[in-house]
Amino acid sequence: MIKFFRKIRYDLVEKNKTGKYLKYAIGEIILVVIGILIALSINNWNQENENKKLAIVYMNSLANDLKKDTLDINRITEIQLEDNKTTEKLLKRIYNPSSNIDTIIKIARNELDDAFKVKRDYSNNTFNTIISSGNINLLNKNLIDKLMDLNSMQEDQLKRFDSNLDTYKNASIYYAQHFTYSKGPTGNIVDETLWNNVSEKVLVSSLTNSLTQRKFMFDNTIRGHLKVKEKSEEILVLIEKLLKK
Repeated sequence: MIKFFRKIRYDLVEKNKTGKYLKYAIGEIILVVIGILIALSINNWNQENENKKLAIVYMNSLANDLKKDTLDINRITEIQLEDNKTTEKLLKRIYNPSSNIDTIIKIARNELDDAFKVKRDYSNNTFNTIISSGNINLLNKNLIDKLMDLNSMQEDQLKRFDSNLDTYKNASIYYAQHFTYSKGPTGNIVDETLWNNVSEKVLVSSLTNSLTQRKFMFDNTIRGHLKVKEKSEEILVLIEKLLKK
């Protein structure tokens, strides 16, 4: 093809047909420009297709992360709700007018467990990868906005949990230093004289303060988890719609 155009140029120059040569040259330039534009269009089309494929991969991966978080929240929330029910029952027994020091000591020594289940992070691997790669704009604008909102909500939930946990720990310091749980890191008290001479007022005050703050911590944690879950499910519905397009 190149030899063909070269021969035409040569014939026009040799035959001194300058006008026709100029027209031919202009036509050749136009053809080159058209060729470049076609090549760019094909390249852009290919790139757009690759971007769409990558966006689909991202959305499927995001959906998997959100589903995992939703299952984790359901599991942890159920455990924490049961923990709160147990705490409420213990507090009710402690405050019962018929309860005496022996009942409260029995609760303190044999029925408390300082271990608990919490969710300390979220499945953000895909979201963090998208952000760090600079590919966030490959996603739908509405989806981006909701993902940003969810990420802020998750960070706020984790910060508030840490704050509530610190409050619970501070409320439990005195009790942890002077008494013990039958189950937990402090083990069993060896010195029986502690329980033989325990002050009912001190025991009740420190024990109820610790239990009340524990319930407060989980009440707030559960509310935060449910808000995150609701937002996650909203995004899952949007992703499902986008994947069907």
